[in-house]
Amino acid sequence: MRKSNRIERLKAKLLPAQFLQKLEDLDWNDPSEEDRFYLKNYGIYNIKLRPERWMIRLRFDGGRCEGDDLEYLAELAKTEGLKILLTARAQIELHGIPSQRVYPLWKDLKERGLVGWQTLTDNFRALVTDPLSDCAPDAHIDTFPVLDEIRELFLAKAEWMGMIPRKFNTALIGRECPSINPWGNDLLFALARKDGAWGFNLYLGGKNSETARDADIFCLPEEASAHFRAVALCYKKHGLRGSRSKTRLFHLIEAVGMDRVREWIAEELDRPLQMAGTLRMGSSRNNRDRELPIQRYGRHGEIEPVALHAAAMLARSEEHTIRLSPHQELWLFNPKEIQNPNPSTLNTQHSVFHLPSTPSGSVTACAGIRYCPLSLWDIKKDLTLLPMERMAKLGISLGFSGCLKGCGRHYHSDLGLIGLRTNLYGETERAARIFLGALESPVPTPGRMLYYSVPLRMLDNLIHTILDDFETSALTSFEEFSLEVLAHYSIEFLQLWYILRQLYDLDDTIKKDFRKGREEKLLSNFNKLDKYPESDELYEIVRELSHRLWDNEK
Repeated sequence: MRKSNRIERLKAKLLPAQFLQKLEDLDWNDPSEEDRFYLKNYGIYNIKLRPERWMIRLRFDGGRCEGDDLEYLAELAKTEGLKILLTARAQIELHGIPSQRVYPLWKDLKERGLVGWQTLTDNFRALVTDPLSDCAPDAHIDTFPVLDEIRELFLAKAEWMGMIPRKFNTALIGRECPSINPWGNDLLFALARKDGAWGFNLYLGGKNSETARDADIFCLPEEASAHFRAVALCYKKHGLRGSRSKTRLFHLIEAVGMDRVREWIAEELDRPLQMAGTLRMGSSRNNRDRELPIQRYGRHGEIEPVALHAAAMLARSEEHTIRLSPHQELWLFNPKEIQNPNPSTLNTQHSVFHLPSTPSGSVTACAGIRYCPLSLWDIKKDLTLLPMERMAKLGISLGFSGCLKGCGRHYHSDLGLIGLRTNLYGETERAARIFLGALESPVPTPGRMLYYSVPLRMLDNLIHTILDDFETSALTSFEEFSLEVLAHYSIEFLQLWYILRQLYDLDDTIKKDFRKGREEKLLSNFNKLDKYPESDELYEIVRELSHRLWDNEK
């Protein structure tokens, strides 16, 4: 039997659900590491690097919320001096809570029905769906009733609270062109059709650095909760509980294979599995929601109390639906206008409190150092250092993480960044790790790491160079550019290509050859460039040229 990790030993000593009785008498000024683990099961977060400040994460499965609750949170943030963040799982975080106020605020929130149950650590995190799943013209399944059935299985249940091996993310998509990329979830219910019926194909094992894999399972909407339960039991019983870095569902599939996992799921269902139907969920790159009459509040996850209050008031006065979205925004819309959009109302803005967000809902940004001490960058602020306007115009999706934990989902975007620091090119300075070309269709694939470390002072120029190639290709989306152009090259060649593009004025013939995927021909032409390295190894050539381009001579 494999040795269990420290967290598993804590669970054996005291069930996370039993810790509720200890909250009132807890020393909030000096919590132990054990306390911090247990508190996460209730949505309460603190880290020893910043012990004086706390965060409470509130659960809103599917992003559904009430205007009255949002007004309350806006007033609470204003009177308590708190910061509000909207997350990429459509949840709300309250940041900057002093130690002495954590428990009183948590109790008040709980009494209002605003709970943080199982929003952190080893739990089924907030269930995600497309914000327009119940009203978009391309929605074939209203996922909200399904989501409610699944939620009822585990929420606030002692046998589930904190008792699975690691966090578990679930998405349900009933639209043909969702507005979100759901492939990074541990369990994805993706719109499919079989024998004339709409249902879901199941995909398993996604995470921040991996896309979920086809489990070859189909279920009808009314069967989805039973399938969720079967997957959940499979993971709880058989999931790895050794090294914390290898306990996600992905690692179980890696260890035993998908066929064995399917067998366990069938055993829990106590009936044969249906083979997958025809996947009808396409890429979010084809989504057109930005053309619909939707008011959006928040910018890269930050929202001021005045905007939160204004949105809630408008929802009440205009009888609109208000919904948190995985785009780290708050959406306000009239479902009837979404179902039958009137061209005269498209892209209208009627709120003086509207805070503009990046067009196409294309940015996923982690909390950053102001809210999370694990981050090396102030992500919310440092987005302004990037060519955001051009990326938005071209419909480029960006995932920006402040550390290797990957909360910005940099593997699942057209362009992905990790903020870090480096001394590779001189004195220690801010830099970014670059990822390129995630695909949602036809085969979901995480982005590839283009460069391990690029100095911040050179990042803008690199991104513009990449965008130049995309724009010149005349392809309709960066995903198509990644599939039709970038995918034909090794990552070592692409490293070389984008350094050469910045060092040399390459002629149009070379650029045309690049768009045609002619790697060998291009490499032979590169030898003719002035001062081109004389090595036969691409690695050595890239290394020499990167220092020529990025070394800080100061």
